[in-house]
Amino acid sequence: MRMLKLTILIFVLIFTLAPIFAKALLLYKGSEQGYGYSILLRYVAPELRNLSVVYDIVDVESEVFTTLDLANYELIISCYYSPTMPGAKNYLKRLYDFILSGGKIFIMNNIGATIDSSGSNHPGLAEVNSVYNLIGLSYSFGWKKVKPSEVVIDSYYLNTQNLVYESNRDVEPYTAISPNTKAIVTVKTKDGTLYDMAFVSPLGAVISYSYLFDDFGKVAIDIAKILVYLIYGNSDNFRILVVGKDNSVLSKALDYTLWQYDWKDNIPSVLSSYDSIILFDASLPISDSRISNYVLSGGTLVVISKGNKQSLVNTLKIPSKIYPVPPNFELQLNKTVTYSEMLPSSEPLIVSSDNQVLSWKVKMGSGQIIYYPADLLTKPLRGLFIQIMLSQLPISIQPIINSYTIFLDDFPLPAYNRKIEVIKREFGDITDNDFYYNVWWPTMKKISKEFGLKYTAIFVPNYNASVTWPFSFQEYANTPQQKLVLKELLTTNVEIGLHGYNHIPLTKDRWKEDDLKNVLKTLKIFLKNTLGENYIPYTYVAPDNIIDEFGIQKLLENFPTIKLIGTTYKGTDTPSEFTVVKEGTVIVPRTTSGYYPVSKLVTDSVLSLMMLGTFQYFLHPDDLFSKDRNPEERTWSDMSASLIEFFDTMKKYYPYLRNHYSSESAEIIYDFLTQKPLIRKQKEKIVVELSMGYHLPRYYYLRIDRPFTLVGGKIVYSYDKLFVIEQNEKKMEIIYF
Repeated sequence: MRMLKLTILIFVLIFTLAPIFAKALLLYKGSEQGYGYSILLRYVAPELRNLSVVYDIVDVESEVFTTLDLANYELIISCYYSPTMPGAKNYLKRLYDFILSGGKIFIMNNIGATIDSSGSNHPGLAEVNSVYNLIGLSYSFGWKKVKPSEVVIDSYYLNTQNLVYESNRDVEPYTAISPNTKAIVTVKTKDGTLYDMAFVSPLGAVISYSYLFDDFGKVAIDIAKILVYLIYGNSDNFRILVVGKDNSVLSKALDYTLWQYDWKDNIPSVLSSYDSIILFDASLPISDSRISNYVLSGGTLVVISKGNKQSLVNTLKIPSKIYPVPPNFELQLNKTVTYSEMLPSSEPLIVSSDNQVLSWKVKMGSGQIIYYPADLLTKPLRGLFIQIMLSQLPISIQPIINSYTIFLDDFPLPAYNRKIEVIKREFGDITDNDFYYNVWWPTMKKISKEFGLKYTAIFVPNYNASVTWPFSFQEYANTPQQKLVLKELLTTNVEIGLHGYNHIPLTKDRWKEDDLKNVLKTLKIFLKNTLGENYIPYTYVAPDNIIDEFGIQKLLENFPTIKLIGTTYKGTDTPSEFTVVKEGTVIVPRTTSGYYPVSKLVTDSVLSLMMLGTFQYFLHPDDLFSKDRNPEERTWSDMSASLIEFFDTMKKYYPYLRNHYSSESAEIIYDFLTQKPLIRKQKEKIVVELSMGYHLPRYYYLRIDRPFTLVGGKIVYSYDKLFVIEQNEKKMEIIYF
């Protein structure tokens, strides 16, 4: 009785929304006296209705079709007997545009547009294959009839046993040109020739009518499974379904995982292909039998909502089963959180400092429900959300960057021989010049040697506020130490990046186009004179972390070698995501900065590791006497000790992390964002494949609750059931038992 009550209570937590899929368009030819029309209505339309897919059925030869906006549909299903069509080339171009815009097509029998009914302007193979190639096929003319000696149908798509194919059948030369296009019907002739006559791919399907039915009219192919695949995707891939209104924080978090995900306003009918379903920002309580069946059958449901309780939460405790963190790790929050109270028999996932359970999970049948409060779905915490979800799945794999950079921002920098009180208290009668170059820089070199760290120095020649001519470098000329250290950097293992001509952000509201063009040219000449012909700038960090599209465009016009543009992850008025801005160039926002408290440095870095397996650390030589960056007026001795403690903590608990110059890290991040691996689930193994030209090694967080072996990769570090995996071959297999 207690379990029954609990199950009823859990059902109350599930959201209901009417199922719907964007429209499908069914096309037939009126001139074929009902051939395609009857097949579509008898065999396709009922399956679409079962899947809750709304559809229109239209004569492709009618005036209605010529004015139809295909953008209103996600799937086109055509069934034609003849190859003749009015305006055949135009029809093929419309199909091509439809697929380019995200649509999918299901061709039953033939494409129906290889001959123009006008008798002229017939399409060639180029026009026909412009469509077929997009769904992973190549077609060549060569239709003929043969008597099959054998017809093999993929067992998954087989609808009926004991089929008979003894009469003559059509064959045509189709060839799969994509590894994602699968032949599901293969015909063998008496002379041993093989013809593939039905295919499925992520963007489309083709079935020859000759093999849809056998000699006795039995339906051979399970059309419903093809429709499910086209509408809901392949269950071989790791996939997530989100149901609810748009949310940029959640969508970007899912983007960074590189997992496939569908975002819908309503619950679709078929849910079995999803590893996890997220129901976002809906009201409680409502029930839905489809979600219940999904969870009872082993699915993982994540509910994000406001809940019915409210507490002021100072800190969050993150258990190591969610993500490996240093001992006594607590995440400072200091905000009011509205959340749902934990159900009986639930397991806590996140607990506040005063032991309020804010996130929890409960088992239901062979599946589970995870609750996560909407107030914790924020940009800084989205890595936490991802780790909570992925850590609770039986098996999950998350690609990561595994690269971090240490930026010495504003260094080398001009100095003004100022005697600043906080410096004098600790070091006596010395100037800011002395501190930067005789205290701070030697300490940083010592730390670099101790921890084996690479630095990228962000050189700023001026702090003047000039945005109009004259543009000069007098501050650089007046600080001889800056020149000496810059010369030193050219001969040491420190990379030199740019901060601009001065510390004024490159934004349209601050610069006139001609002035910015001139100042960047001036900077280019200065760098050539100062750093030599061989110096190539790969990094630009935006002053005040601010830049806009105007500034990015002008910067790259003058410095096309820039690979990394640094901003801040916390920005609201500047690009603040890891983003590709052009081929080979990425926005890389800083995630961590300053010297203390160590707990904050670790927290900011760990949250970034949760999301992407990277952190980007910025520190300044003048942080000591910056009121906003050293509000407690700590001494340099204290601040450098904090810095050492931070590096020591990160090295100790995350030893797999690779430290790179910003130019190296930029290339890794660019590859991560543009060269996405194909990850597939197969029987008792996960296969990770990279295309030719993609760069190795690649890294992943693998969570698995059973023994496994690796082929094409290796374990570089492990924490209980979380493994950091290095892929070092184009194909990696994770084989589990």
